[in-house]
Amino acid sequence: MSQSWCDSEIPTGVHFQAELPIAWEPLPGPPAAAGEASVQLANEDLLGNLLVLDEAVADAEEDAQQEHWRRVEAKLDLVLSLLGEMLARQQGLPTARRVCLGGEVLCIDGADNQPLPAPGAWLRLRVYLMPSIPRPLVVAAEVLPSETPKRLLLRLAGLPESTRDLLERFVFRQHRRAIAQARSHAS
Repeated sequence: MSQSWCDSEIPTGVHFQAELPIAWEPLPGPPAAAGEASVQLANEDLLGNLLVLDEAVADAEEDAQQEHWRRVEAKLDLVLSLLGEMLARQQGLPTARRVCLGGEVLCIDGADNQPLPAPGAWLRLRVYLMPSIPRPLVVAAEVLPSETPKRLLLRLAGLPESTRDLLERFVFRQHRRAIAQARSHAS
């Protein structure tokens, strides 16, 4: 797999690249230690649902019953996708930007339509991890110094351990998928 565009600024660890709708707003300071319980529960619910939707069928040889449920699941996926598109049009998702997301860091490239916050500033981010599902992951982050113009380098903060674990699982799956796709394109 080729080197990621953000590898020079993202610390070691698993991360993935994607074009994702993302928006941010300034915060007056670091998030409260406990954070907003309803936001954290919504984040865990979102990540849990994304992980379930992302599960692959483990056994290639399916019997008739499994094949039936696979078709039902495909139909439900289609309905969810269409509903998500309808809601996204009504809601209006933020601009999609090139991002590199890890369990503790986020790098946003092409942040040129608004002034970049200074290092040390705090932001509340809304990251749409799966644009077909117009429900964002809402996290607080501290702006870190970046050597690249028009790039925001952020350290995610205030995530409870359970939410961070789910986020790391999601990131790992996306990273693994990117490696598999790169290998299949190389062969």
